[in-house]
Amino acid sequence: MPGLPSLSCRSWRRLLCASLGWLSLGLAQAEGDSLVMHRLGAPENAAAALRGPALYLKGDGPPDGSSFGAFLRQVSTDRLDVVVLGASYPDWEGECRTITGLAQVNSCTTIVIREPRDAANPAVLDAIRQAEVVYFRGGDQCNFMRWRDSPLPAAVRQVVQRGGGTGGGSAGLAIQGSLAVYDGCQGSVTSPTALAEPYRDNVSFSEHMFDWSALRNTLTDSHFVKRDRMGRMMAFLCRQLAVGQTTQAWGLGINEGTAVVIDRNGLGTVYGDRAYMVLADRPSESCHQGADPVSYAGYKVWRLDAGQQFDFARRPQTGYYRVDVDQGALSSANPYDPPAPAHTLALRDPDHLDGL
Repeated sequence: MPGLPSLSCRSWRRLLCASLGWLSLGLAQAEGDSLVMHRLGAPENAAAALRGPALYLKGDGPPDGSSFGAFLRQVSTDRLDVVVLGASYPDWEGECRTITGLAQVNSCTTIVIREPRDAANPAVLDAIRQAEVVYFRGGDQCNFMRWRDSPLPAAVRQVVQRGGGTGGGSAGLAIQGSLAVYDGCQGSVTSPTALAEPYRDNVSFSEHMFDWSALRNTLTDSHFVKRDRMGRMMAFLCRQLAVGQTTQAWGLGINEGTAVVIDRNGLGTVYGDRAYMVLADRPSESCHQGADPVSYAGYKVWRLDAGQQFDFARRPQTGYYRVDVDQGALSSANPYDPPAPAHTLALRDPDHLDGL
C-alpha cells in the first residue's frame, strides 16, 4: 500500500508475535518443534490426597470417559492433574479434551517429545512430577523406548510411588509390561509370521521400561482381537521361555474399546469389550533357534469380558482354557473363545498390598 514500507510475510509475522506476546507458557510450539507442551484446564495445580497406585491399560489409543473416571477414583477422591505423553504425532489434544471433560480433572497437559534429548528437559520432568496421573498415548512404541535411559521413566515411577496412577493405550500399553517390551523397532509382525519365524528381525524386544508389580513377568499387547494378535503373543511368550527370561511367561492382550483398571491391591476390572491373559509355564518345545516355528502344548488362556475381574497380584490357577501350537499352527480355529461353556475366574478377597 502507498506510504507503508514493504515487509515480507515473515517480517509481518515477527511483528505480530512481538506485539501480542505469548498468551501462555502452555501454548503449543510450531508443528516442526521437537518438544510441545500444552495445558488445558486450571492454570494452578491441585493438591490431592492420593490413595493409589493404580494402572489404566487401554487396548487402543485414547481413554474413554467411563473407564478413565473409574481409574481416577482409584487414585483419589480429589481433583487431579494429568499429563499425557506422546512421541509419534504433532500436538494433538484428543486425549486431554476427553480427560478435561471429567469432573475430577483439574488440568491435563499434553507433552509431545520427538527427540530423545527432550525426555530430560527440566520442564517436562517437573510437569510429570507435579502430576498425579501420567498417561502414555498411542503411536509407535519404538519412539517411547528411546526414552528408556533418560530421567523420564524415573519421574513416572515417582508419581506411582507416592500413590498416583499411570498406564497407556496402544503403543502406550505396549511399554507397560515388565517381562519384555515388543518394541516394533523393525516394523510390526502378524500372528502367522511370528508363529512361523519367531526370531525374524521384526520380532524385536527391548528390556522393560517399567516394573509394575501387577505386571510382573507380563508382556502387554493391544488391538488384540481386532488385529488377531493371539498367535503373535504366543510366539512372544515362547521366545521369553526359550531364552531363559522366566519360567512363567504371561501375556496381557487387550482388545480395542477395552480398558483394564488395576487397583492398589492388584485386582483388575475389565471395561468395554474383552481382554485376555495368556500363560506359558512349561519348558519351551521350540523357539530355541531361528529356524524353529513355534510348537508348544498347553498355553493357558483366560478370557476376560466386561465387568469381570482378574487377580494380578495372586494369579488364578483355574478358569482358563487351553490352546496348543504345532509347527506354527494353532489347535483352535478361534483361540479367542473357550471350547467349553462359559468359564469362571478364581478370585480372592481384597487385601492391602502396597503398590503395583
